[in-house]
Amino acid sequence: MAITSAVAEFGNHASGRDQPPLKSGLPLISLQVRAWNLCSQGRSRALKTLRINQMESSSTATSVDHDALSWDDFTLDQDGAAEARLTQTALSGARELMGVALDVLPFALLFHSAQGVLFSNGVANQLLGSAPGALVGQHLLDFVDAEDFASVSEALSQALAQHDQKTSAEALLRMGEVERLCRLTIVRLPWPGTPLAQVVIHDITDQRRAEVSLRQLTIVDELTGAYNRRHAFYEGSLHAEAFLENGSPFALAALDVDHFKAINDEYGHAGGDCALKRLAAACNSFIPTMRQSDSAMFARIGGEEFLLLMPGMKESGALAECDRLRRQIAQLAVRHGDQHFGMTVSIGVAAMTNADANFDDLLARADGNLYRAKHAGRNRVVGDVPC
Repeated sequence: MAITSAVAEFGNHASGRDQPPLKSGLPLISLQVRAWNLCSQGRSRALKTLRINQMESSSTATSVDHDALSWDDFTLDQDGAAEARLTQTALSGARELMGVALDVLPFALLFHSAQGVLFSNGVANQLLGSAPGALVGQHLLDFVDAEDFASVSEALSQALAQHDQKTSAEALLRMGEVERLCRLTIVRLPWPGTPLAQVVIHDITDQRRAEVSLRQLTIVDELTGAYNRRHAFYEGSLHAEAFLENGSPFALAALDVDHFKAINDEYGHAGGDCALKRLAAACNSFIPTMRQSDSAMFARIGGEEFLLLMPGMKESGALAECDRLRRQIAQLAVRHGDQHFGMTVSIGVAAMTNADANFDDLLARADGNLYRAKHAGRNRVVGDVPC
């Protein structure tokens, strides 16, 4: 991975591996580098010792008070001060260069231990609404929505448990009142000592919104906002199969606007469109009030023809609900400019039986009952059993 390679290269540069080998038989200086591991539960300390061959004298390194050290503390013999200062400058420059390189990455990046964040790049700071360095010591789980807490915690723990273990999760991250849907990719870094994970965070909120919008375009009727024919037939086939497999009740209603041609002739096609929109809005508002069907769906399948899918409902219940809907539609007022007019609908209802082989059979019976309602005088509901 590119990031891992960059980190390894930083380690080589900082430790002097890219320098020519020093002459043997020369004294040794111990360069003590204190790395502070800040976490939400307190501060734990990790001490890393780099040994640098010194070419000046043969004296040994002086003793070190480890607890007094910080990132830039060095312990060396008196003759090696100049060289140690050069090494100190090189280390500081390498750390700065590494930070700049990670900051230009186009995604959020955290270095994370089991206790908390050790490093965050600029994109991570921006995404999580934090100032540079402010994320150090905080925990990723501090930002995770409660519903995603367990999955993210498990993904982080699994990645830290062993090398080359890559995990991922999708989670809603909360930063105050701001919420963003993110995809997290977590992998343990190949460093010795305390396990450290690289957490890459991709903000997929806009992508997911675009996917939802695109999906809506493929399943929703552009004019009325009702579901379209393709989606209605797809869902209807699933419900029909469920009935055939386990007997789950499923009823269907076919609706048609009465005398729609007369509406178009009198108020124009724009007036007809207003009528269809008003009808769809009324039916979508009606669905949440229906009894015995938690997933009813209203769809336009062409012109002034609509379907109402009622999974979980038997024909007797569907007939009662559709007659209630019919009465509500008859009371609607359609506004078109300065004009107002009303409309009525005819409805044919059918429910799946063992005689039906598929959704098409059910639809054919509902259509047949719709035409019976039309021929009987319109503005009525007709089913296979008396309403």
